[in-house]
Amino acid sequence: MKGEAAIPSAAQAVPAFGPTNAEPLVGFSLLDERDEWLEFSRPLDGAGSHAAGTCWESTIVFEGMHCAACAVTIEQALRASPGVREAEVSAASHRGRVVWEEGATLPSRWMQAVQRTGYRPLPAHDAFGSARRQAETRKMMWRLGVAGVCMMQVMMYATPEYFTAPGEMAPDLMRLLRWAQWVLSIPVLLFSCQPFFANALLDLKLRRVSMDLPVALGMLITFVVSTLGTFEPEGVFGHQVYFDSLTMFVFFLLTGRWLELRLRDRTAGALEALMHRLPESVQRQRADGGWERVSVRRVRVGDVLRVLPGEAFPADGVLLRGSTSVDEALLTGESTPLARGAGEQVIAGSHNLTAPVELRVEQVGADTRYAQIVALMEQASTGKP
Repeated sequence: MKGEAAIPSAAQAVPAFGPTNAEPLVGFSLLDERDEWLEFSRPLDGAGSHAAGTCWESTIVFEGMHCAACAVTIEQALRASPGVREAEVSAASHRGRVVWEEGATLPSRWMQAVQRTGYRPLPAHDAFGSARRQAETRKMMWRLGVAGVCMMQVMMYATPEYFTAPGEMAPDLMRLLRWAQWVLSIPVLLFSCQPFFANALLDLKLRRVSMDLPVALGMLITFVVSTLGTFEPEGVFGHQVYFDSLTMFVFFLLTGRWLELRLRDRTAGALEALMHRLPESVQRQRADGGWERVSVRRVRVGDVLRVLPGEAFPADGVLLRGSTSVDEALLTGESTPLARGAGEQVIAGSHNLTAPVELRVEQVGADTRYAQIVALMEQASTGKP
């Protein structure tokens, strides 16, 4: 169970590691800079983002979760971390909401507290989250494929014993069929069952019980008893073997987890389509009247920006020069492009379609309508019904 550019962003800096890897994540320290946590956090209680002692609400994705017990474990680790005021994790979406106090803690501290429980915390706006989910889905497909092929072959070799009376099948032939089942069960145990065993070992190390621990015990005991029944049929466990039940059980469990991954990816894709709508950089007017390209995080109220056709508006503002058509469908539901000219308002996240325009920024960051819509969607994805 489990349960990235002058400064690189956090997703690039976080190395890939398995759920049992306990070494500290160097990339977490990058998230301790205010400009970095602004990407996945917003201030609470109406306080400005630069006020001392501000409480922040961060949205985090937790990789490696499989059930409600995973969510409870993560919540307990977060609430036990100094400086964390609230923690709520959704087992369905694998996303969580963490309220923490600036000055009392930093994001790297409570993220490392989660990592020590065997789960991988990542900012919800991580640009490489989709690639990681695709890689996880591909690996799950390989495990499911191996389990499915081996299950069918094992069932084929086990069927004759079901339809013959005792003594009708030659002992040598029966032993040969059982040896074949044993050989075909080994790839399932060593490859397809690896997530269950890895998570079960971590549960034992952390002295807890999760869904994967009894599953792994059942798989291991079934394989051992069946192996003894194959090679020592006169032993204390008798001559019965259960390789067909073992491989079928693994196949059905992996099928359920694969379906869970597909549903989670569909939900996460809809969220990412909105969260990653803002551009990474934008042209800002300098004091001498020239233009420079800067990160969107450096845009402030009162700046004059130039937005080219095909780009998204990075902030709420009013057009100073030019007229264009704007696509606001993702934010307002209006599918027809809207005409916008000098003196009219545009909102962050909408797309400039036809001509370059200049606008003066009026709202940035969490004060934009775009950020408010994103916050509502994040609350919906982390809330528990």
